[in-house]
Amino acid sequence: MKAYCSAVKEKMLELTRLFCIENNIFQRFVIIYKYITLIDKDPITKDILQGIFENTVKVMGEAGQELNEDKFLNVKSEVIHTNEFWVYYSNLKIIYSRMKKIKDCNIADKQEFDDLCRLFSKPYSKDSLKLSFKVINSNIFEQLDQKSFLSEDEDDKKTYFDQKRSILWIKAQKVPIGKQDKIGNAHKLLKYIFIDNKDNLEDDFFYSEIAEDEFDDFDEYKENRQRWKRYHNVCSEVNKKIEDALKIKDFLLFNTGRKGKVKLNKKYL
Repeated sequence: MKAYCSAVKEKMLELTRLFCIENNIFQRFVIIYKYITLIDKDPITKDILQGIFENTVKVMGEAGQELNEDKFLNVKSEVIHTNEFWVYYSNLKIIYSRMKKIKDCNIADKQEFDDLCRLFSKPYSKDSLKLSFKVINSNIFEQLDQKSFLSEDEDDKKTYFDQKRSILWIKAQKVPIGKQDKIGNAHKLLKYIFIDNKDNLEDDFFYSEIAEDEFDDFDEYKENRQRWKRYHNVCSEVNKKIEDALKIKDFLLFNTGRKGKVKLNKKYL
């Protein structure tokens, strides 16, 4: 859980940073679209947003009779804070919704975009949107940290492959394997080992089996006596990525030949 929460925070901070240095207004809106897509769809941040929403409904309901001029200063701070969160969230959500409409229609609707620009054309608009990122990050990060602290963090003691993000975690250390929009051979090999054979991680995995079950390449493997080199090279590629990231050189243990095989080094499990 700790490693997962850290990865989510890292993505949110990276998009925030990109927004702050971006000068092109359209590209700023693209970054906002990606940011809201991330926090609305990631299971943990989505759950956090739902919790904030439920808390807002609760505290607003409890304070409903108190919100008048005479008693405003005595209202619980939670009412103001949760309401503030949704104001800043809405700033970004409006832009997200308009950009989604443009993207879904697969056409640059100039009028739609011009209207969006006018909506955020004030001299202080960029600063306001920066503040929106800051407020949302602050609220979500606080709860991510709580979840991380309160969990048993069993995943942080393990080695596992995050197939969705194409990231290998070796006892809480992160190794990027591939791009999310492109499934490479290194990703496919780790998916075969960690996902398809998650209950047999200490087994030997023969190149011929990998060729048949994951790469749909068994006929070529039988016909071509040098085909094993393809899988040997993929193993080398994985080890190189891990070495570059963590200075670990022997994560995968593998050999050569038509009866070649690969296995995980037990000291990293």
